[in-house]
Amino acid sequence: MKTKILLVFSSLIFLAVFCFLNGKTIVVKNIQSRQNDQQTLPQNPLNGRVVFEQKGCINCHAINGYGGKTAPDFGEHNFFGGDYDLISAMWNHSPEMFKQMNAKNIKKQEISAEDFRSLRYFLNFLRYLGGSGNIINGQKLFSKMKCNECHSVGKVSSNKISLNKMGVYASPLFLAQIMWNHAVKMQKMQKQSGIKVPLFKDDEFADLFSYIESVGINSKREKVYMLPGNPVKGEKLFKSKKCFYCHEQNHIGPDLTKYNFNQSVTKIAGMMWNHASNMQLAMIESKISYPVFKDDEMANLISYLYFKNQNPVDGSAEKGKKLISEKGCINCHSKGNSYNIPAVSVIGPFHSADTFFSELWNHLPLMQKKLYVKGKALPRLLPSDVKSLYLYFNRKER
Repeated sequence: MKTKILLVFSSLIFLAVFCFLNGKTIVVKNIQSRQNDQQTLPQNPLNGRVVFEQKGCINCHAINGYGGKTAPDFGEHNFFGGDYDLISAMWNHSPEMFKQMNAKNIKKQEISAEDFRSLRYFLNFLRYLGGSGNIINGQKLFSKMKCNECHSVGKVSSNKISLNKMGVYASPLFLAQIMWNHAVKMQKMQKQSGIKVPLFKDDEFADLFSYIESVGINSKREKVYMLPGNPVKGEKLFKSKKCFYCHEQNHIGPDLTKYNFNQSVTKIAGMMWNHASNMQLAMIESKISYPVFKDDEMANLISYLYFKNQNPVDGSAEKGKKLISEKGCINCHSKGNSYNIPAVSVIGPFHSADTFFSELWNHLPLMQKKLYVKGKALPRLLPSDVKSLYLYFNRKER
């Protein structure tokens, strides 16, 4: 009997230790997959437009019809994802890209880490800018959402608040900011009048703004623009306006990592409006003042949210080690190789994924030439492969 008890007890201890160590291994792997993966925020995501033109991307790729016609238009086929996604796409596309460049006698440009960082922020930001809304649909929404119960646009009504001044604004961010700042008062009046607080979906916010802007009597005046947003400043606002307090620190509000903010600015604005009513109640209970925005603050906050939840990519240094052999990298980058190129053991470390890719990209023509002589194709890489290779080359012991 005692022997059985000791065996059971020993088994339980073993199981507990195993679970602890296994759990610890999972945690270590989880940390490893994220090491050297800290995302930075851009001051101005549109700066990458300069790189897009200077490096000749515009010769083949257009943006909303402006540019070359031999490759996808980034205005119509938006790029989704972060650095590893773009590295993977450019790497896999490079054979065809170089072929087209040779046919057009376009010299391949080397790219620095800073250039690549600016380029990926710019391409990623194009979806945020969105497009124009549908005026006809916006007119229907103006009535359907009961905006016309309290507001007039075009023809002035003495007992309604005119929105004609909105015609001077060129950005829907103005409407988003004004609506947000007046949400408490507006939604209170709607409930008193028995009007259901309108909720936005799809492109409805953009449609509503387009209609209001088109009908406003000030639409012929010089337009007033708002900058698309500074994510760095937006991150500071996220904390100073107490968004961080509810959404991350105390988990009073929804976990924002569960939301897809990689959408147009008008869709994000609509999501924020839909959330305003519940947020008001939560802030009253927590004795927090309702946030009010001025100048470019709304744009800054929304641009921060846009970049906040970039699609995470899994990867590990151990997987990267296996890929070195599986993808054939070791065939050329072995120690004492005849090609007189760096061995795997001396490559890296890299300050960032941007640095890693810039060196990889600048090395591609030579790599493809050697593979072509051997009758081999460039190995394809998934975003997780790129991250794993990056983590491997950044590991101290190889």
